[in-house]
Amino acid sequence: MTEQLAKLLAETDDPQAIKELLEYADNDQTTPPSAQDRATLQELCERFVSRRQDRSPATRAQYKRTIPPFIAFATSHEVTTPAGISPDLLDQYIDALQATHDSDATILTHTKNVRGWLRWLNKRGHCPERVYRILDKDELGLEPSARDEALPTTVANTILERLRQQRQGSLKHAVLELLWNAALRIGGLHSLDLQDFDPENNELRVRHRPEQGTRLKNGSQNHGRGGDGERNILLDDAATRTLDLYTQYERTDITEPHGRDPLFTTSQGRASQSTLRRTVYEATSCRWHPTDPDPPDCNGDCDPDAAVCPYSYYPHAIRRGAIVHHLSGGLRPDLASQRFDVSIQTLEKHYDPRSKRRRRKDRADSVRDAW
Repeated sequence: MTEQLAKLLAETDDPQAIKELLEYADNDQTTPPSAQDRATLQELCERFVSRRQDRSPATRAQYKRTIPPFIAFATSHEVTTPAGISPDLLDQYIDALQATHDSDATILTHTKNVRGWLRWLNKRGHCPERVYRILDKDELGLEPSARDEALPTTVANTILERLRQQRQGSLKHAVLELLWNAALRIGGLHSLDLQDFDPENNELRVRHRPEQGTRLKNGSQNHGRGGDGERNILLDDAATRTLDLYTQYERTDITEPHGRDPLFTTSQGRASQSTLRRTVYEATSCRWHPTDPDPPDCNGDCDPDAAVCPYSYYPHAIRRGAIVHHLSGGLRPDLASQRFDVSIQTLEKHYDPRSKRRRRKDRADSVRDAW
């Protein structure tokens, strides 16, 4: 045992670190692990989040919500540094998630973020690639339900028609009508001001205003972000008419301390993202849902104000369904990319409903048209 190794053993009281140091000695390692090699999972998680300042607050909050439970799970198995993370530990972690969460989409959210963190650790030599590969989506065998994936056009049309007949111009109607037509993210919906809505030109202006408390996922070019979430969106007549009714008769007239007039309001002020998310759950609940030949477990007496109805769709499912609906209707991917603030690569991978043969035919037709 080298003098340096003996000194390190004397200075630490972490059982996992002592175990690793002794393993180095048993393997005749001439150089003991550095301080970086002995960094704890908690320290490395904090470093990971701090290096993600270019991510949105919501994304960083998701890291803080999903990675610490894995660290707590690892610690309960006496693993406090990356060297102790093994494929077997991750398999046990996945089993624990499945025992805790019913939704495959929730499990995928947790594993996706932990995988991203482990991949970051791998790039710094803290753990091998085979470890984070255990959390690859294809390896997990999870199948998120349709309600986690995309709102079908037929269902959207039925819900919207019922809202138009029974809750015309209400908050839930305005929110769902706008989400289905513009496919905004919840953050984008939350950022809107009354002045951003231009009914005369059927237009909605989406702007990044971090200094005034609202942000867009991809920021704006003027704020030094990689993307540009700022854009003007053309609305169809139904969305314009609904927003116009909402602003005239349903919206609570509130001006924020810094002079902004939120588009979507409550009696307390700008509708929070959680309020808007709850509104989406309510608007897609069994109260407004079409008859389902294979219904979820719901007796129709649920209270969406207290819990998410089994029929309800998540906001991102509305966005996905709306994008697929536009692409199916013939909107070109390059124009869809600009309208929905999403890369063409992501559109083609996750949203484009056309088959490869249909895509080839459409490209060929476009080339012939250009001739």
